[in-house]
Amino acid sequence: MIGKLLFISLAILLATPLPGAAIPHTAASQHVGKMVTVTGTVSSVRTIPSGITFLNFGTRGAADSFTAVARAGLSDAETLKAFEGKSVEVSGTVERYKDSPQIVLKNAEDLRISGEAPTLETEEKPQSIGAVVKAFTVPLERKEIRAAGVTFAGESPSEAIASVILPKSFDPKKPHRILAVFPDFFTKSKPEKLLEPYLSVVSRDGWIVLTARGEVLENDLPPQWHAVMLQATIRHLSSDYPGMAEWPIYLAGNADGATRATISTGALLEEDYDVKGTFLSSLRREGFTESIEKFNPLKMTMKKLKVFVSYGSQDKLVSEKDNLAETEAIREAGLKILRREVHAGRSGIDAKSLAAALDWFEETK
Repeated sequence: MIGKLLFISLAILLATPLPGAAIPHTAASQHVGKMVTVTGTVSSVRTIPSGITFLNFGTRGAADSFTAVARAGLSDAETLKAFEGKSVEVSGTVERYKDSPQIVLKNAEDLRISGEAPTLETEEKPQSIGAVVKAFTVPLERKEIRAAGVTFAGESPSEAIASVILPKSFDPKKPHRILAVFPDFFTKSKPEKLLEPYLSVVSRDGWIVLTARGEVLENDLPPQWHAVMLQATIRHLSSDYPGMAEWPIYLAGNADGATRATISTGALLEEDYDVKGTFLSSLRREGFTESIEKFNPLKMTMKKLKVFVSYGSQDKLVSEKDNLAETEAIREAGLKILRREVHAGRSGIDAKSLAAALDWFEETK
């Protein structure tokens, strides 16, 4: 009898995939609630007006169908459309939606071509003559964990994952300007990857550039979440570079990163950080209005901020009409020192626009 029970138990264990184990998409419905990697060929890709993209496997509505769901902001529709007809791997927890199995992608690397590294980001490290890149994690203090809040799923952060780029001639005894870059959905594995478009900043006298994020990277995070990650990083670096917490800070971001920069402004001002301005590329949703309502920073301080909006005439992530509307919303929120420039490129950081913004930030009246 014991032998029979052992045999049955072993059979059950062998039939149950380990967390992250690979299964064909036709078997996904048998593993609802489990963390697995689903494999199969994407039969169609559809993006709806809200920005959500559905990557369908098999025939829609059939018993063996499966869907990978990419929320708005995870990647652009054009990039996701390229997965159509490809054999891919999708990692995550299987859910059931209207009797069909699906996985809602949490991060870009949850979707990849079968047998390859994550497709939505590259593994190259920043290359720059005269730059020193430091990557590290910072355990959060209790007060920082409380301040960050919890995700929609009830998760609290435990650490900040950070990277800083310093010029080789960096002198910590002198005050510097900090350009703090806020994350988008392409930076989970290597935050220093996010800093590549900003490498030119370290060639300018008196500037350093850094970024920080938590373990969770998605849209529905508390408004103070990313600000806390930046504060923890500065706290950590201040042990090596005393006085860093008093240095002037300029916030920067592209697309969702730009939104996060605007939302974080009030949280940082409320904690007495010397925020001077923001560089916003491919902005599709301003968060200054939300930030002011949430954190109630001094209005006079907000009015002194310099806001530089950079927009590419070939931007496929956001229309010029929407970008103009968001720029006007910033003005209506009370931030009048506002400059918007259009360049000939697509979405992403334009080097000339960034240089113009830094020159403008350095100007004093």
